[in-house]
Amino acid sequence: MKILNQPLTALKPSEIRRKIKAITFDVDGVIVPTGTYLRENMTGTELLVKTHKLSPGMIKKINQLKKHVWVNIASGRSLLYLQNMLSDILWDRVSLIAENGNFLLLNGKVQQLFSYNQNYFQKLTNIRQDLKKIKSQNSQILGFEPKHLIITLHTKKPVPAVEKIVKKHDKEKELYCLWTSEGYDIGHKKANKRAALKFLTKTLKINSGQMITTGNNLNDKEMLQYGLGVSMNPKKVSGKYAVPPQKDQLGGEVLVDYLLKAYQ
Repeated sequence: MKILNQPLTALKPSEIRRKIKAITFDVDGVIVPTGTYLRENMTGTELLVKTHKLSPGMIKKINQLKKHVWVNIASGRSLLYLQNMLSDILWDRVSLIAENGNFLLLNGKVQQLFSYNQNYFQKLTNIRQDLKKIKSQNSQILGFEPKHLIITLHTKKPVPAVEKIVKKHDKEKELYCLWTSEGYDIGHKKANKRAALKFLTKTLKINSGQMITTGNNLNDKEMLQYGLGVSMNPKKVSGKYAVPPQKDQLGGEVLVDYLLKAYQ
């Protein structure tokens, strides 16, 4: 039986120096505070999206960490948004996984890891059209975050009608509809962060045991099960190790400090 949510001190500095070749950071709630401000007008022609940025201290620490390990960022956000959001730590020894595993930006190349047929895109279109209809009638629905291969609908709280619409159009049951605490991600079940990590580790010529992964929500569960998972919110999702939420410091900052100390 695996022991979960052990303190970071159970991961010995000597093991870090000997084994760890890469680390994957989730973004929101791990290396930046959670919270997205999104407003879309009724016609969908105007959109405002605001998120947090990396703190100056975190930028400095991650750039120091890159001297020792490969840094990967995995997120449900679009690739373009991630590039803008994380520009201060790019590009040397950094890769980006976007849209929940659909895209990988590595060594200057953008790779779409999963392909879809016209039926998939038509299904997403039909779902989006129905979601737009209920958006006009429900003040809890804020709008759509631009994505290529998935739908992200921001809401103030869970809206059961969203899941009903997905089920209505997904007779094949090939889609996931995940509540992320800020809204819903809707996409194909075959694409996920763990599948993208398998591709990345193969490309970097390392194994899963040489990568630390992080996450703080249920949509990070598969990623935390890959490699040495460090949960930033063990009440929601478990990893081999855990950093309980703290008022004044992000879990990602605690982890980076611990790793940098190990490399001193």
